[in-house]
Amino acid sequence: MAWLMAIVIIVMAAGLVATLIIGQSKSNKEADPRYSQNTGKKWLRLGGIYVVGMIIVAAIVIALNN
Repeated sequence: MAWLMAIVIIVMAAGLVATLIIGQSKSNKEADPRYSQNTGKKWLRLGGIYVVGMIIVAAIVIALNN
């Protein structure tokens, strides 16, 4: 069951990295110049959502494993 939890966490971490890469891409900034304004809170909130999601999934897998 640990392998399943590892796979889920890897997929969620990859999603976070992909989101950050897409959000910081040059084409994204060129399409909407306002996108880069006030991004600190947005990135912090989005990162928090991913972290909380990973913790919840890990807790569920651990609970089901016991």
